[in-house]
Amino acid sequence: MKTLMTLGPEGSFSEVCATMHYKDTYNIRYEKNLQSVFESLSEDTDILVPLENSTDGFVYQTLDGLIKHSGYIFNTHTLPIAFGCVGHIKQAKNLYAQFVTQQQCQRFLSNYKSLNIITTASNSDSIKHVDEKSVAIVPMHLIDGTLPHIDHIEDFSHNETRFACISLHPNYETYKKASLIITPHVDRPGLLYDILGQFQHHHINLSAILSRPNKKIDKKYHFYIEIDMTSSTLNALDTVIKHMASKFDVKFLGHY
Repeated sequence: MKTLMTLGPEGSFSEVCATMHYKDTYNIRYEKNLQSVFESLSEDTDILVPLENSTDGFVYQTLDGLIKHSGYIFNTHTLPIAFGCVGHIKQAKNLYAQFVTQQQCQRFLSNYKSLNIITTASNSDSIKHVDEKSVAIVPMHLIDGTLPHIDHIEDFSHNETRFACISLHPNYETYKKASLIITPHVDRPGLLYDILGQFQHHHINLSAILSRPNKKIDKKYHFYIEIDMTSSTLNALDTVIKHMASKFDVKFLGHY
């Protein structure tokens, strides 16, 4: 059985997604950061990484990993993101929360400005600090109900994260989306227009385009592009990729 490496520690949203979809097909293992997750990608190990959050946007560390490392996205999964506050909030002096968790619960935190907010390394670490004088904001799946808690304190009720499963080799089962990374050789006026014009000419809809700094060449950029796929798009996309490859470095990240 292959290994699936994802972002730990256990109890993370990544683990929830991994066990929900892959507990019977992979041995699930954990790394402490996304860089280590990407470095574990091999013939025997696929990876599961957070790609996009509906309120915070794309995960830049994941995009940088896709730029730097080989690999193909072969599936994506969307997981609802919900948080609760655990502990005796009325008598608390300290509030423990992981940094990203804090960012997604700002409205709740604004009602408790007198609390001393302590940033933790992970949601699993936050909940360990709950006692008579301390509360913690953690994902709902970590709350077991034995302590008082306030449910659904996230800023947006539609909050969700999309995860990407990546393999060293292409494994195309679905064709709803496709992704490319385009790296121009030189910067010039009209560069982005030339890139986008090819997709418009072939009636291909883009669902996302983001730039990331080229960390090897100053003031140069990579462009991450995500495409909505239809039955009529597949051949057209191949034509676009061939045309782009004659002018730019093109990295195809797969259908999913």
